[in-house]
This record gives sequence, C-alpha cells and structure tokens, in this order.
Amino acid sequence: MHTRSRRRTTLPAAAAFGATVALSSGAYAIGPEVAPAPSTVPSAVGTPTIATPGPGATEAKVAKAEEVAKVAEKTPIVPSPQNPTRPAFQLYTEVDLPVLGIGLVFAGARLVKTQPAYCAPLCNPSDLNALDRVTAGFYSPAWSTASDLALYGALAGSAALLLANEGPLDALNDAVVVAESGLSATALISVMTLAAGRPRPLLFGTNAPLSERQSADASLSFLSSHVAVTSAVAASTFMAMKRLHPKSASPYLVLAAGTAFSAFVGTARVLAGQHFITDAVGGYVVGTSLGILIPALHDSPVKIVPVVSDRQQGLSFVGTF
Repeated sequence: MHTRSRRRTTLPAAAAFGATVALSSGAYAIGPEVAPAPSTVPSAVGTPTIATPGPGATEAKVAKAEEVAKVAEKTPIVPSPQNPTRPAFQLYTEVDLPVLGIGLVFAGARLVKTQPAYCAPLCNPSDLNALDRVTAGFYSPAWSTASDLALYGALAGSAALLLANEGPLDALNDAVVVAESGLSATALISVMTLAAGRPRPLLFGTNAPLSERQSADASLSFLSSHVAVTSAVAASTFMAMKRLHPKSASPYLVLAAGTAFSAFVGTARVLAGQHFITDAVGGYVVGTSLGILIPALHDSPVKIVPVVSDRQQGLSFVGTF
C-alpha cells in the first residue's frame, strides 16, 4: 500500500470573503479570512472536522461548531478501526445502503417483463437506421457465450486486482463500490431498456429459433447491460487503483485492459445478435460515466466545515490531495 501524504493550504483573499495562505502537512482550506495562516486539521474517519479556530474564538463557539459538524457528518462503515491502512473508498451508511437498495430493485425490473417485442417474431430492417441495419438478423450463440465469459472475467479480474493490492478486508470494502458502479449501470440500463422496448437484432432475421424471437427478452436491445457493467467495473477499478497508487502508471494499464474488455464484450454482443452497434456504444458511455461517478461519491476530496473566530463565523471548503 502507498501511504498518502497530505498538504494543507489556505488561499489569500481579496475581499470580505477572502482567504489566507499557509502550508503545513495536511489539505487545503478556503474560507473567510480570520487570522494570518489558519489551517484545518483532518479528523480520523468518522469524526467531525472544523477549521482551526481563530485567535480569540470562545470555547462556546468552538463547541457549537463541533456540534454542527457532528450532526452533519455521514455515518462511516469502517472495515476495521484498528486497520493501519486505508482502502481507496470510504463507505457511508447514508450513501451505500440506498444505492444498493435502489440498484437492486431497478436492476430487477426487466425480470417482470413478459410481453414479446411488438414486431415479433420477425421485424422489418427498413425500420432501422443505416448503421444498425448492417447488423440486422445477426445471431450467434457462441458469441453470446463469449460475451458472458468476458463479463465474468472482468468481474473476477477486478476482484483479484483489489485483493492483490489491498488484502482481504480493504479489498472487500472497495469491491462494494465497484459492485455499486456495476449495479447502478444495470439499474439505469434496465429502465432505459424497458422504456425503449427495442427489438434485438436477431428479430430482424430467421436465424434465431422461433421461441427465442417470441420471448420477452427479445425486446430488450437498447442499451447493452453487458457493456455497461463491464465498462462500469473497469472505470471504478481504475478509480480505486488511481487512489491507491497515484504516482504509478499501473492504474492506466488497468484502464487500458478494462477498455479492451469492454470493446470485446460490445463486439461480441453485436455479433451474437443481442445488440446493435448503437446499443453497445450507449452502454459504454453510461457504464463508464457511472464507473466514475459512484466512486466520486465516496471520500470526496472536498468538505465544508465551520470556521470560528472572534471576528466572524462562516464555512470553509477543505480538501485533501
């Protein structure tokens, strides 16, 4: 594990809401000018943080600010209070439980669909745009199996990489965030898929068995959940590795490998007749976006903390880098 050094800076101000600049070992803070070179001190995980009180700040004001910070603090889910290392992401009860719950419900939405595609058992290719018309009628069970195996390989590779870099406990912690990224991608894709009701490419030909063309699953083309999950896992694993090894080139190797997996899965799904090219591209965009967004919600580098001094009170933006 790489330990992370912190530097604390406050930037000087030009007006009433100006700032002062100071360097020590910590993070940076931007807030009202209260005294020459005040700094903020990061708290341990799960404890509230306030800006360092300015000269003349009364104990009552400090206590009130700490009380406000404590109320506003999210509840951390800590793998082990005695763990000397830190995982890449901090889990919070108020963030992770809702994300997991909503994701599971929305991801399962497609399981309740029972109606076949509107044009089943055979659709007209002329209804498609010029790009997607190229792959109309494609069908290959072998490529479908290959896409499944590649997806499972991406999931296993992410888990193995985290385990090798962090050990079991921290890897499990960070795997939750990676899983949330994939689950969120599946959930959002499921909503879009059900709303669009787009027939799969296999419905635009007769290569696929009649039973498959008449199934409810044949109307779930837009977007590709396989591609979305693979790209979400790849992006969130890259985010984890970037935090663990900020000065190493290895995170970018992980990103390159994840992108290659996503490209293969997308190609395989198209050749299998399960998705059009636009389905795969859209799934990649959605998955990659959520693979960046979900990790960003955990242990954000910017916090708002109270500032207390004898002259004025306010809020300060505190960040770690």
